[in-house]
Amino acid sequence: MGADAEIHVFDYQRYRTEVVPALVDLLRTGEPGPFLIAFFRDTAASHRMDFTARWPRMAAHLRTPPTDLARHCTWLGPDLRHRPEPWLGTPRADQRHDLVCPSRTCPERGHCLLHGDRAGAENVNILFEALVTACCLDRPQFVGRTQDPLDYWPLLDAWRVPAGDPLRRLLAALADRGAVLGYGFGVTEGVHGWLTEAETADLAHRLTALPLPRYEPTYEAMRDLHYVSMSRAAQARTAAPPPGPSWLEVSLSFVRTVAVIAAAENRAVLWGNDVGHDHWIDHFLD
Repeated sequence: MGADAEIHVFDYQRYRTEVVPALVDLLRTGEPGPFLIAFFRDTAASHRMDFTARWPRMAAHLRTPPTDLARHCTWLGPDLRHRPEPWLGTPRADQRHDLVCPSRTCPERGHCLLHGDRAGAENVNILFEALVTACCLDRPQFVGRTQDPLDYWPLLDAWRVPAGDPLRRLLAALADRGAVLGYGFGVTEGVHGWLTEAETADLAHRLTALPLPRYEPTYEAMRDLHYVSMSRAAQARTAAPPPGPSWLEVSLSFVRTVAVIAAAENRAVLWGNDVGHDHWIDHFLD
């Protein structure tokens, strides 16, 4: 059991210009628009499914009571991030019970999926993950099992990184920014959070200043270090392992390296656990 945690290179600009408008329009009109129809058609075709016959069933899952997030919602930011943010040091919220919009004055309260019974929002959560994964993510790097960025707090404490340091806020954003639409309905699955391009460059700079493992900023170097780390863990089961960095140090160095790579391309980063754009097929067609 558990989920693979990964840090991805993230096309934040495409996310803002294509994915966010498609989701906001879906909730505003209550019907899937051209972008979503094309997405379903293309991905269904890639799985050799009959889109024409299945589309009415898919569309029925997506129909929602019209909700104008852009006009009324104060719980989500313009890029659909969870606000206020971040929850520094707060454990992951439960999607079914904790992530309910607290507004008592929102005019959309009577029918918005983010109020009341959160079970009705699962279709939108799965669609959010599908669109982000298919349209905006590149080159995932494994960083642990059933892990999130708040797991690095003991390292930061040991290195005396202050509680209010910007580095903690950046990592907390990777843990929580995606909470409302990105968290799955399991234990740790889903899109946990993302950064903008400027924040990613700042994260890369701040992590580079820490005493983390040093190597060339490439995926090949991370693969080699991962292999060495697994070998050390295997040795530790039967004997004292050779000296070397802990897994948390290795994992955080992977976050640094992907941030360095993304920043060099003027891209961003996103943290997700077991994210994938194919999940919607089983969900909407089972």
